[in-house]
Amino acid sequence: MRDKKNGFTLIELMVVTGIIGLLAAVAVPKFGQMLEKANLGATLGNLSAIRGAIHIYYGSNMIFPETLNSDDPWIKELIGNKLPAVKCAYPLSASPRGNQVTIGNSIPSTEGKGWYYDPSNGWTYINSIAKDIKGINYTVY
Repeated sequence: MRDKKNGFTLIELMVVTGIIGLLAAVAVPKFGQMLEKANLGATLGNLSAIRGAIHIYYGSNMIFPETLNSDDPWIKELIGNKLPAVKCAYPLSASPRGNQVTIGNSIPSTEGKGWYYDPSNGWTYINSIAKDIKGINYTVY
């Protein structure tokens, strides 16, 4: 009679390890893309909140605000304690992440950080000409 050994053979363990490695190689990049898409969604939500607050300010005062500082009372009243940040981190070489505000009178023309605000017409942009994960310039939003 033959002794029966319990356990897995080396080949079976190697096959299972290979399958797990293959699944991980496929899943990890997709997970990173999902995180960046979530950051883009949060950034667009913040952009919408800022634009809405600017229009409420304009409706009350018939003039656009001169700045977008977190210390401005109207920002604290309409948005919260501080100006929300750009959360996008793509591309890594020119990420627009941050809540700095650049004041200007045209569409952004550099790969800057944070927000870009034109007080002459109240337009607010993401301050970067870089492309997001979908291949769209941030200034289009």
